[in-house]
Amino acid sequence: MVIYHAIKGVDEAGNPDQTSSELVRLIGENCHTVVADNELAERYSRHLKKLLSIPSLLYKTSEFLSEVIYNSSKFAVEVSPAPELPPGVRLPREDEYVVRAALISHPILVSAEERVLRDVNAQSVLGLRAVTPAEALELAKDT
Repeated sequence: MVIYHAIKGVDEAGNPDQTSSELVRLIGENCHTVVADNELAERYSRHLKKLLSIPSLLYKTSEFLSEVIYNSSKFAVEVSPAPELPPGVRLPREDEYVVRAALISHPILVSAEERVLRDVNAQSVLGLRAVTPAEALELAKDT
């Protein structure tokens, strides 16, 4: 949902907020990379196609596609399947795909969803750190 929020310029409640937009801009400018597996990349693609159909979001979506998604140094798709969740890890089914994709390179997982943040950070066996877009923005500014 961070990409959706970035393009629409809103927070998780739909209020005007440029945090996710600024985060994506910084990712485009510095050495950070978005890592995804095929499933996550396909989900991004479906969301972006919907956003492209909204005339008021056409420019912002096209800009995001060219600066991040179509830039191989900014968007890496791992072709092998994402790792399975470690034994004993319990997550809501609808969140498993994003956490499994994060396990590819053990990066920082960015989510605006409180449940994902809480569940990932409570399970140290994952070796992941889940942060809000605002926290990720501060980290992105440091590099």
